[in-house]
This record gives sequence, structure tokens and C-alpha cells, in this order.
Amino acid sequence: MGFYARSFAVLLLTSILSYVFTLIITKLAYRYQWFDKDPHQIKDSQLRIPSFGGIAIFLSFWIGVFVLFPNLLYSAEHLSLLLASIVIVITGLIDDVYELSPLKKTFGILLAANIVYFFTDVEFSSALLPVASPAVFNLVSYIATIVWIYLVTNSINLLDGLDGLASSVTATSLLSLAIITYFFSLSIRMTFLFMILLLLAAILGFLPHNWAPAKIYLGDTGALFIGFMYATLTVTNLKNASFYSLIVPVTLYAVPIFDFVYAFLRRMVNGQPVTEADQEHIHHRLLKLGLSEKKIVGLMISITLLFSGVAILANLLPSYRWLWAIVTLLMIFAMFLGMYMLSNKNSDNK
Repeated sequence: MGFYARSFAVLLLTSILSYVFTLIITKLAYRYQWFDKDPHQIKDSQLRIPSFGGIAIFLSFWIGVFVLFPNLLYSAEHLSLLLASIVIVITGLIDDVYELSPLKKTFGILLAANIVYFFTDVEFSSALLPVASPAVFNLVSYIATIVWIYLVTNSINLLDGLDGLASSVTATSLLSLAIITYFFSLSIRMTFLFMILLLLAAILGFLPHNWAPAKIYLGDTGALFIGFMYATLTVTNLKNASFYSLIVPVTLYAVPIFDFVYAFLRRMVNGQPVTEADQEHIHHRLLKLGLSEKKIVGLMISITLLFSGVAILANLLPSYRWLWAIVTLLMIFAMFLGMYMLSNKNSDNK
């Protein structure tokens, strides 16, 4: 069997395993009453839905990785990445069961990020800061890597507020990242490409259980894991990167990153603790406007596809990257304007 045929078979296996693992976890959760405390904080019915879907994604993803690339079982770098992801999953699992404080959750994320930085080949490329001395670059690279992993990991966790929202947006971003990597990278790192596809396959196997009305949620276990893996894999691909290469993963993940940054700035301006949960994220405001959960998820997927389209066009027409950069900035400005208008609309309805 050729490599691509074998790869397709493993991707299919990963999706099937994710579907089956999710089904088993769901049945066990209902049998033994493993329920989180209202993870989305939107409706009463969610009090009786388990939040451990991330376990299925984690297991099926890593099984797929080691089946497709068995040599990675002897790779210290990938075993360290596995260890870091275990730290993330344990952090999320404890939070799903006992509800960790923001400080303790942050500690878990930062611990995993430091494992990635010090024990794998994941860091920002020196090409992004060519004039810096080695000492300055190492410091900047460390801070940038940790901040990126923390930002993206938390972004998808905050977006996980509706049935199928976080998993659908992430699946869309991963598919776009795989397309850009395969068709436009000067040199394709097959391990990187197929880890993206395996994560996508694991999420797709989970999604039938997570679409509204959801039978199971990602929980912090899953939201932290897929955000962490997206952040880590994108940094992995920036070893020989230009500044433009750095923009691509940000653009593809624009929706969760925007939601995180907007929430952070809003809480700072209003004098709220930045770690304090509230009901003012994008999906909350659209719910208050009267949109259904399915329409909101469809809208967020559409916005992600728009940003993905711009990123793909920028690769197809590199001479006009300045134009696509302006388009991207205008889209982000439109999102800020939309959030401001939603805020005023919701205030008028009170």
C-alpha cells in the first residue's frame, strides 16, 4: 500500500475511533452521571450533558499519529509533545470535574507550553528577527512562543460556548491550514501536514455528537487540547518562516483570537478582572439578538471561511499581499464595529 493510500486509511481510522470513543464516553457518562456544571451557561438542559468529549479527540489523534508514523514512538521531541498534551488534557479534565481557578488553569497551560519550548523543536524562527543578537532572540522567541500557545489555547476555550461552535471553527481553520501547507509551502513537512489532518479527522469524528442538540461537549478537556495543538503545530511550521508566514495561522484562527482579544480589552476598559467569565462573547451577543445556535455556528464558520479565503488568495497572488493585508484589517475592523453595534443593540433591549 502506498503512503498516501495508507495515510487516507489512517485518517479514516482516526475519525472512526473518535466517533466510537465519543459514543462510549457519552454512554458511560450518562450511566454513571458524569456531568459538568452548566459548561456553556446558557440553558438548563445543558446541566445534564457530559463535557468529556476532548478525551475521545485526544486518544484518537495520538493513536492515529503513532499508527501513521510509528517511528515517532522513538522521537524524544514528539514524546515530549505528547507529554505536554497530556498535561493540557489533565488540566482540562480537572477543571471539568472540580472547576479550577483561572490561576491554576493558567499554570497548567504554561507548564505544557514550557515543556514544548524546552523539550521539542517548537519555537519561532530566527528569520523573524534577523538583526537581534542570539541572547535577545532567544528571549524574544521564548516569550513569543509561550504567549502564542497561551493565547490560542485560551481563545478556543472561550469560544466553546455553543453546540459544535469551537470544534467546527477549528476544523475549518485546520482544513484551510492543510490546503495552504500542501499547495503553497516551499518544502512540505509530511509529519506536520498529517498531524494537522489527523487532528482534523479526530474533530470530524467527534462533531456528529456535538452538533446541536449536543449529546456531549468538548469540555475544557477538548477545547484546551485542540487549541493547544493548533498553537503548537503552527509554531512548529515557523522554523524557517518569514513575517508573512506568521500572519497565516493568525488569520485562519481570526474568530477565536478576535473574541479573546476583544474580551480582554473590554474587561480592561470596564475595570473587570480579565479572568472573570461573563456573557458578552460573540456568540452570547448573537443569542441575545435572537439568532439560533445553528445560525450562529454557521455564521462563525462563514467568517472563518472568509478569512481562510483571503489567506489562500494571498498565497495564490503573492504580488498583492499588501491588498489582502488591507482586506484582512478591514474585516477585523468590521468585526470590532459589529461587536460595538451588538453591544448597543443589546443595551437598548434591556
